[in-house]
Amino acid sequence: MTKQQKHILLFLVLAILIYSIWQIFFNLEKQQSNKPFTKGYSVENLELKITDESGKLVGKFTSPGLIRYTDSELILISKPKMWTYDDAKQHWQIFSEKAEYNNKTNEINFTEELKASSILGDKKSSFTANSLLVKLDNSTAYTNNGIVFNQTPFTMSGEIAKLDMKKEILEVNDNVKAIYKSSSKQ
Repeated sequence: MTKQQKHILLFLVLAILIYSIWQIFFNLEKQQSNKPFTKGYSVENLELKITDESGKLVGKFTSPGLIRYTDSELILISKPKMWTYDDAKQHWQIFSEKAEYNNKTNEINFTEELKASSILGDKKSSFTANSLLVKLDNSTAYTNNGIVFNQTPFTMSGEIAKLDMKKEILEVNDNVKAIYKSSSKQ
């Protein structure tokens, strides 16, 4: 064996040794794969229709995907869309980027870029909020993260709000601002 062949063989042995040490101590993929995994399940392209005791449609819910981990009471929902119905007519529609459903408290917390509107009746109402907690048992919603409510010609904004979605009563507390624009021409 020539001196050059010995150097090449020594280089290969050192390269294999260095690679082995790196795999054992510094490989990030291996470190991440050793983290504990929480069992769960996911659902894609979900459409859920909710009826009352008589079979009348009272709500509809769609989402491109949701995830539930078995060690948590929360269901993580992406791009949720929710509609409520009153006498089989679409009443409220609520859209958001993210939401969390708590099956223990039967609440949905819409957490990003919430937009909602009421399309029932002659007075159209809409509001936007950074987040909104909807209690499904009594059709009430709460936010302490800012809300802007519109019902032409009236606009109201505030920090803390409670909305009764059935009675269409909005209570805004803290930092309230209201604007009324008359539609009459002068």
